[in-house]
Amino acid sequence: MKVLHSWSSAKTYSPAHGGAITVGNFDGVHMGHEQILAELRGHALDVGGPAIAVTFEPHPRAILFPDEKPRRLCHLHERLELLKRAGMDAVMLLHFNRELAAWSPETFIRQLHTCLRFRHMHVGYDFAFGHGRSGDAASLRVIGEELNFTVSEAAAFEMHAAVVSSSRIRSSIEAADFSLAEDLLGRPYSISGHVGHGDKRGRELGFPTANLNVKDLAHPPVGIYAVRAECQEEVWDGAAYFGYRPTFHGRTLMLETHIFDASPNLYKKRLKVHFIERVREDRAFKSPDELAAQIAKDCEIARNILSRRDKP
Repeated sequence: MKVLHSWSSAKTYSPAHGGAITVGNFDGVHMGHEQILAELRGHALDVGGPAIAVTFEPHPRAILFPDEKPRRLCHLHERLELLKRAGMDAVMLLHFNRELAAWSPETFIRQLHTCLRFRHMHVGYDFAFGHGRSGDAASLRVIGEELNFTVSEAAAFEMHAAVVSSSRIRSSIEAADFSLAEDLLGRPYSISGHVGHGDKRGRELGFPTANLNVKDLAHPPVGIYAVRAECQEEVWDGAAYFGYRPTFHGRTLMLETHIFDASPNLYKKRLKVHFIERVREDRAFKSPDELAAQIAKDCEIARNILSRRDKP
């Protein structure tokens, strides 16, 4: 899958021309997005061209409403991986800023068409675009008649009696309802990133951890979780701490994962932590020794949870 980072690169990359496109944030690339992307592949086959997803970074709300920006369901690298897995031939990754936000719907679509020469555009049921989200599928069809491309809309995708959406998935994660989150995402809920250095407190307590940056990501409540950690096609059972480390008066939100029965060198490697079930809430302890004793109990509970999940 080719990633096009600018208007000029899209205009000069001819394999991305003459196909079918869709436009959206695709945060999490959830089951509703999967429906749109699968239908897009069909439209691309009909017109005999590539399937192209046009998406934005940063999230538009982070620019337009910085105090209300949503926590992301995944990092950009994971979004691109998921779009590739969904069968996209290319992704056009547009840098979103206030200048782009000020473009009229017609200016935006004309610029896209000049660069990609698409023959069809497939959009979500609630698609809106251009300045103030003033463009919709009806206005898109008017532009399409002039520029000679067709337009189709995906129906709303429902699961468990409601429309699948990124905001609904965020709510399920924040409630630690990982079963619902997995259904809506189409895969287990996880946090992915490169392992960085911590302050070595876990190692000092006898439970070394791999630490991930969770900045700007949607996340469950603070506490202890039974998890599975994945790196380079290896998967380990483990327990993860998510919180501020109140015993040590911490102020930074941390995801610290202790892997059972193995000591892989994960520093600077990409680790994916799958959340299975919450073990307990976060709380402060009187001493490091008291904390270490509780961690041992937490790990035993996590082992039992994961063992039950292994059974058919």
